[in-house]
Amino acid sequence: MNDTSKETLFSELHSLLASGLDFSRAFRLLIDGEDHDDNRSVLESLYINIVAGSSLWLALENCGKFSPLDCGVVRIGEETGRLAESLSFLTDYYHKKIEQARMISSAVSYPLIILAMAIVVVIFMLAVIVPMFEQVYSRMGGELPAMTQWIISISKKFPIYATLWGLIITSAGVLLYMFRGKNNVRSTLSKFILAIPLTGVMVRKSNQASLCKLLYLLTSSGVPLLSGIIMLRSIVRFYPYECSLDAVAKGLERGESFSTNLEKFPRLYEKKLTTLLRVGEETGRLPNMLQRQGEDLVRELEHRLRGFGSMIEPVLILLVGVLVAVILISMYMPMFRLGSIMG
Repeated sequence: MNDTSKETLFSELHSLLASGLDFSRAFRLLIDGEDHDDNRSVLESLYINIVAGSSLWLALENCGKFSPLDCGVVRIGEETGRLAESLSFLTDYYHKKIEQARMISSAVSYPLIILAMAIVVVIFMLAVIVPMFEQVYSRMGGELPAMTQWIISISKKFPIYATLWGLIITSAGVLLYMFRGKNNVRSTLSKFILAIPLTGVMVRKSNQASLCKLLYLLTSSGVPLLSGIIMLRSIVRFYPYECSLDAVAKGLERGESFSTNLEKFPRLYEKKLTTLLRVGEETGRLPNMLQRQGEDLVRELEHRLRGFGSMIEPVLILLVGVLVAVILISMYMPMFRLGSIMG
């Protein structure tokens, strides 16, 4: 099921349960109101498993159409008696996720079109225009400027470069897909993602916001902090944060504070976040601080997404202009020299 279908499912189920309907009746109404055949079959399989005695989170897990986050949050709600709040959390989560996806799409769609056109233009110039100039200059004779010679050499080797890079990218994609479950591959890939200047910051904020909101849901439901961290370990799927939660759980078992353990991972958790969580621990208001920080991080993430689109567009336009200008100038430099000689 896509994110829109999940948002609709969790929202409608929350509304039906909040209105006082029993679970069986609410689920039957969901099935009757579903128009998409694939989604209807998913709901019917869930209903059959639940009627047979399975819990909702286990039925979601066995279905195979829902993420570990969906199953984990519903499990939290069922085990703490706050299923309605868990469904509301998932509704809000997918609503925010869809909004962020739309923001990213609107931010990068035009720059991606510009980048695609730039690639096409550069390929056309290297494969067609530069060889035409080379033939003209070879008949004229004389020594060409170093910049022109460099562009011509790239044009001659362009098919080899294109084939080589195509093979490298394809092989890397196949290998990553085959070994995507290996911890060393996940660790290397996550380090690469976090090292990207803008993307890494947004990934950190997204994961920190999810952790704060999920941990607030657990702690405010009366779940002990250590038990909540252990439960989050099975929900969080980004490798560095999985490892950090393992270390945090071990630190809590030794009697260390939550914020102290988070401070051991300065590349994953911001100093501001760990400081405020320390204040929340010392004042006994950790759930409230988690809720506030989760909301603040979501707002910061949305602000950065909007700024990302306004920044990347002029950068790509400048890049396209520089590439085209370099090729054109290098091709016309011999003509300028020829004109000065004739003069």
